[in-house]
Amino acid sequence: MGRRMTRRRFLAGGGKAVLGAGLGGVLLAGCGGGSGGGPGDLSLWSNQEEAGQAYFPDNVERPFEEANRGIDLQVTFQPPEDLDRLVRIAMQGGQGPDLVPTPGPAYARDYLDANMFAELDEYAEQYDWQGKLLGWALDLGRYEGKLYVVPNQFQTMLLYYNKTLMEEKGWRPPTNRDEFEAVAEESMGQGIVPFAAGIGDEPAAIEWFPTVFWNHYSGPEALHAALTGEIPFSDPIFVEAIDLFNRYVQNGWFGGSPERFFSNGFDALHADFGDGKAAMNVEGSWLMANIDEFFGDAAGNGNEWEWAPLPPLRDGVSAEIYELGIGSTISVNRASNNPDAAASFIDFLFADKKRATKWMADVPSAFNVPIPLRESDFPPGMDGRVARHLAALSQATDRGNFGYTAWTFWPAKSEVYIYEELQKILTGDLTPAEYCAGLDEVFKEDLEEGEVPPILKPGSA
Repeated sequence: MGRRMTRRRFLAGGGKAVLGAGLGGVLLAGCGGGSGGGPGDLSLWSNQEEAGQAYFPDNVERPFEEANRGIDLQVTFQPPEDLDRLVRIAMQGGQGPDLVPTPGPAYARDYLDANMFAELDEYAEQYDWQGKLLGWALDLGRYEGKLYVVPNQFQTMLLYYNKTLMEEKGWRPPTNRDEFEAVAEESMGQGIVPFAAGIGDEPAAIEWFPTVFWNHYSGPEALHAALTGEIPFSDPIFVEAIDLFNRYVQNGWFGGSPERFFSNGFDALHADFGDGKAAMNVEGSWLMANIDEFFGDAAGNGNEWEWAPLPPLRDGVSAEIYELGIGSTISVNRASNNPDAAASFIDFLFADKKRATKWMADVPSAFNVPIPLRESDFPPGMDGRVARHLAALSQATDRGNFGYTAWTFWPAKSEVYIYEELQKILTGDLTPAEYCAGLDEVFKEDLEEGEVPPILKPGSA
């Protein structure tokens, strides 16, 4: 997103309008795979950014080839914001890579409707993926009972805080709504922005906030009911959450004022956070990839950051919920000439926990594969805050303590509505009730058209 595409959202402009419903049988008649070589060639297109690209050849590509003699892994790095579109165009022509990435389960649905992915159940049994991955991971990749998609990067929303500032002021990260509002009011009273925030670089980032307020006010149980069509998104439980967010923005708690919320760019708001001009920040776990640029010696401020789970904003909502977001998935092109090698690469991503945790340590947020994790699994010298986050996210979601991110569980049209129309509430052009009623209409269309991705059931539902 913005400079670093931190939200991992790459809308492709309408899904079926790009792929074409029912085109699979025609498109896959070509030689396929895009490998352009013999049976030992295996092609992968990746959205890894600079750090991941530098790490990939020696730590992923070469070890895989050494473990799978005779396979030549050909990796092409595509611009993150263009990857999904380029893959769709290539596969529409019967080509594309053997290993197909998508930005998440909702996007994978378009490829499945066009019959472009190979079934993976045989490989899942062969390699025991159910035993290697977190229990929910394969459930997200099943369509009509068959496995086509494997999540290979997971993320969540977190409460980051300037630990140095908070300790100096005697403040603690909030654990409930009363504490949340108390520290915000005290911050404002001292001329400190409670939460660094802004959507100036990418207006769509506003969807982070309904994600947070619906999960931590409405609750995962209500969201599960709405996402499966049992209750409408016009229900008061969702309206109240959006109204609460709007009131906080109007108070100046996010970004300093409504005007600054719209205008703040990421570098500016992160710099304010690191310098202590803002006390906290609500953002995704991807921020751990570059948060150190804004704290300590690198930023010249001597400050230290920490994170905590986002607090419940209503009685009855669990104190520990991590919104589940999928940054990327991986599938096998149905036209691939080398599906066995493709499946072996998918297994390679998470089969060796020591290797996988080293990746997570070396390039934070780039290789967060959804496997069972404890802090002790990570190599010595890893940032303990990152290790603690990954272990907590793994263990909590494995227990069913998860919520739903907008960019993973809402289909494309509904997601676009969420972030485009929400801005109108902050400007006074739409009420929370009108907003939620409009979302309900769009979502019902998506649901009737079969566009909703698999919806996991939280442990408390």
